[in-house]
Amino acid sequence: MSGVFTLSVDVEGLWGLFFVRSYVDDTSAAEAGRRALPRMLSLLAERRMHATFAFVGHLFLDRCGPWTGVPHPDAPRPKYSWYDRDWFADDPGGDETSHPLWYARSQALAAAAAGHDVGAHGFAHAILDSSCVGADVADFEFAQAQSAARAAGLPPLRSFVFPQNVVGHTDRLAAAGFACYRESDGGRGARAGPPGGLRRARNLAEHALAAEPFVGKPVRRADGVVALPSSFPLLGREGIRKAVTRGARVARVEKGLDAAARDGAMLHVWTHPHALSDEESFSDLVAVLDAVARRRDRGDVEVLTMAGAAALAV
Repeated sequence: MSGVFTLSVDVEGLWGLFFVRSYVDDTSAAEAGRRALPRMLSLLAERRMHATFAFVGHLFLDRCGPWTGVPHPDAPRPKYSWYDRDWFADDPGGDETSHPLWYARSQALAAAAAGHDVGAHGFAHAILDSSCVGADVADFEFAQAQSAARAAGLPPLRSFVFPQNVVGHTDRLAAAGFACYRESDGGRGARAGPPGGLRRARNLAEHALAAEPFVGKPVRRADGVVALPSSFPLLGREGIRKAVTRGARVARVEKGLDAAARDGAMLHVWTHPHALSDEESFSDLVAVLDAVARRRDRGDVEVLTMAGAAALAV
């Protein structure tokens, strides 16, 4: 394969944030993500680029509830040592008008209408750590995301992004109709739970120093599902992440594009809409996309969605 650049976007609303309770108490991050997505679509359209937008499947729903007991009582519950609440406890039971941080069908339809690859990021953002989460939860997450997409009038979902990049139960993807999934960054695995730890500090240092990122090649498994390599996230500017300069952010992408073109490999970066919480972070994204567009127009790399890259895997 020639060099490939892929951008995947994890669209979560509050589903990807609620287990850090401060995000529920202060919903400004999720609100910023909701505002950011239409702007992302415009930036990509201006540069003639397509990306994969992996939505938490619950966001596809027109409505659910109201609940008189626990929400979604038929759903198998994931359980984690670091979280003591019912996983669905915060589901408000409503619709996109009343609770736009828990439902976002209109945004998924807008992404699909613009030609992007709409994929799944689970159904309720259950983190599929196979050491503590069973296949019943995985099957529910896969199947319900597809079902919600069908009900929304979306095409069958081909791409799956594992919540928190914790890759598990991949042997169940094919039966649910998925063609590909995003691996953890550099194939190094990921830790479930609230963010933190030494790995996060090391990753931040790699961003600040514009370290050459991992690039890799898609691998088609025996069941036909393609494992797509993942390189690194495009960071926002919250907290200490402000210390990573725009120059370093663009330089790291440029180094990855060089490596992808040289090796016939894939530079796969990802982000969240809620990372784009201010004008500085949007300017970072513009600078990155412009760098990619220049290299594409020179013929160094091809810009593909996850599904598009998977289709080329041998």
